[in-house]
Amino acid sequence: MKIIFSKNLLSLRKEAGISQEELASKLFVTRQTISKWELGEVTPDLGKIQLIAEYFNTPVEELLFGQEINKNTSKTKDKVNQLFEEDDTDKDWHQKHQWREWQYKPINNGWEFLARYYWILCALAGMIWWFSRN
Repeated sequence: MKIIFSKNLLSLRKEAGISQEELASKLFVTRQTISKWELGEVTPDLGKIQLIAEYFNTPVEELLFGQEINKNTSKTKDKVNQLFEEDDTDKDWHQKHQWREWQYKPINNGWEFLARYYWILCALAGMIWWFSRN
């Protein structure tokens, strides 16, 4: 995937009908810096790229890579978002398994320990009683 930032910056600036000096004053850089960006001699840092994208009201991906990346990622983003949306099945599962939250909370005192593990204590007491009879 080729970065075509310089071409995109030049075309966006010309579409907006502003000069290099006007853009430079909005981004707090010199006109020569804008010229170097458009010629592809240097690349701005990420903060400046974000400012440029906000100024031209365009996504950063479109500014860096062009139109084709935006179309593909929007479809992919929609599919991923659809997979991660919570639906009724998820809500039912969480309601049915709320006891697991209680099970994994830390034990704060002896009574909580007895409430959780009474069945082990009863089994141990039964084994001790069974072996102590003989």
